[in-house]
Amino acid sequence: MPGRLTKTGQVILETATPKASALGALWASIALLLAIALIDYLIGYEIPIMVVYLVPVFVATWNVGRTPGMVLAVASAVLSVGGDQLAGAPHRTWLIPVTMLVLWSVLFVVFVLVLTELKRALEREQELARLDALTTVNNRRHFEELAAAELNRAKRNGRPLTVAYVDLDNFKQVNDQLGHGAGDTLLQAVAGTMQHRLRITDALGRMGGDEFAICLPETGVAAARTVLDDLRHQVVAALPENCRFVTISIGAVTFVKPPMTVQELLHRADEMLYAAKRDGKDQLKVETA
Repeated sequence: MPGRLTKTGQVILETATPKASALGALWASIALLLAIALIDYLIGYEIPIMVVYLVPVFVATWNVGRTPGMVLAVASAVLSVGGDQLAGAPHRTWLIPVTMLVLWSVLFVVFVLVLTELKRALEREQELARLDALTTVNNRRHFEELAAAELNRAKRNGRPLTVAYVDLDNFKQVNDQLGHGAGDTLLQAVAGTMQHRLRITDALGRMGGDEFAICLPETGVAAARTVLDDLRHQVVAALPENCRFVTISIGAVTFVKPPMTVQELLHRADEMLYAAKRDGKDQLKVETA
C-alpha cells in the first residue's frame, strides 16, 4: 500500500472541518439554522431571507457530508415556509405554501448535490497534484513534505529515521533499445512493486526520471537493511522479461540524530546512492548518521 495518505481548490479544501470535528460542525450548522429561522420569524414574511438558509446547509454538506446536508436542506425549507405561515403570510389557498415548500426543498437538495460534486472534484484535484502522473506514487514535492513531517516527528520522539534513494541501473538502455513506452511500463512496474511491499506508514516518491526515494519512519539500520534488500530483490523479480538487464541500486542513511533540514536528509541518501553506483551498481549501501 502507498505510504501517503491538489491553488484555489486546495485553499477551499483546507477550510473544511477535520473529520474529528465533523460532529461539532453538524451541531454548529443546526444551531445556525435555528438562529436563522428565529430571525426570519421575527422580521416577518415581508423581508424574504431564504438565501441565508444556504449557509447552514453549506456548512453541513461541506464538513459533514451529503446526507446531513440534504436533511438540513429540507429542514431549511420547512422552517422558512413554516415561519412565514406562523408570521401570518397571506395565501389564498393551502396549495401555495405546500408548492413553495416542495420547490424550495428541491432547490436546496440540488444545491447540496452540486456542492458535493464540487468538493469531490476539488479533492481529486488535490490528490492528483500530489502524485506523479505516470507511476501514481507521490511526486517530488509531496514526498519532501512527507519526509519533512517525519523528520520533525523523529526529532520530537528520538526514534531513528531511514531515508533511501533507489535508482534503476541501465534504464537508459531500455528507452534506447525498447522505446519510451517500455521505459514507462518498467517505471510503473517498479513503483507498483515498491508500493505493495512498503508499509502504509512509509512514504514512496518519484524524484525524477528513474530515481525514487523512500522514507521509513522509526526504522533502525538493521531493519532498514533487511527491508531494502528484500525490496531490491522483489523489484528485480517483478521486472518485465525484456528488461532483465536492469538492476537496482539503493543508497540509504539511517539517522539516529536527525539533521536540521529535509534537504540535508535527502542529500545524504543521494550521496549513498551514488556511492553504490560508483562501486559497481546492483547493490545496497546503508550507513548510520
